Amino acid sequence: MTCVLGWELSRACAALEAEGFTVRCVSVSSRKGVKGNESRVIRQRQIGADAVELACSVFKTELEYQE
Repeated sequence: MTCVLGWELSRACAALEAEGFTVRCVSVSSRKGVKGNESRVIRQRQIGADAVELACSVFKTELEYQE
């Protein structure tokens, strides 16, 4: 199984599904509810012979630059 930690969620799901796995996603968020723009995989675990659970969280990946 390909390690997809840190991958963008849709890319990670596509890669694992192409390997024949069924993918289940669980969203994780901080208590502060920080806004972000990209969902990334923060945990991956096999939950069956052909099933994988991915935990994902939204991250702010575009920086706001101010002079």
